Amino acid sequence: MKTAFYWMAWIALGFAGTLSASPLRDALAMIETGASSPLAGDSDHVVGGSGEISRFQIMPLVWKAYTKSKNHTNPEVAWTVTKRILADRVGTFEKSTGRSPEPIELYLLWNKPGHFEGVGYQLEKVSRTYRDRAQRFHNLYQTLGGGPVTRPSLVEAPAPTASP
Repeated sequence: MKTAFYWMAWIALGFAGTLSASPLRDALAMIETGASSPLAGDSDHVVGGSGEISRFQIMPLVWKAYTKSKNHTNPEVAWTVTKRILADRVGTFEKSTGRSPEPIELYLLWNKPGHFEGVGYQLEKVSRTYRDRAQRFHNLYQTLGGGPVTRPSLVEAPAPTASP
C-alpha cells in the first residue's frame, strides 16, 4: 500500500508543474484510475467494478444526470462533469455544516457521498477503509500543491462545450 502511494507521489511530482493545471483534477484522476497525465489515455477507458466510467469513475446514472454527452472518455468533458457534480455536493456540504470541506472531506463527497452524509459529515464516524483512502487522496492533493476547495472555485472557469 505504501509503495503505491509513493509511486503516485513520484508521478505527481514529475508532472505537477508541466502538463497539468489543477491539483484537484490530477489527484482525483490519479487516485481513481491512475491517470498520470491530463491527456487522453488508457485511464479514460477504465470501467469500475460497479460500472463507473471516465478517469474520475462516475456512476453512469450520475453522469447522465449532469450531461447528455456520451463522451466520457474525453478528459475535458469528464472534468466538466466532475466539477458540476462536486459543486453540487460541496454546496450541500456547506449548507449542512456551514463551512467548506477539507480536502479529505472533499474526497469523501466524491467517492462515498451517501455514507459521508449518512454519518452527518463527521469524519470520525466514516468507515476506516473509506477514511484511509480519503487520507491518501488528501496527501496526494497536498503534494500536488492543492489548497482550499470551495464551491465557487469549482464553477468559476467556463466549462468547455460537451460534445455528444
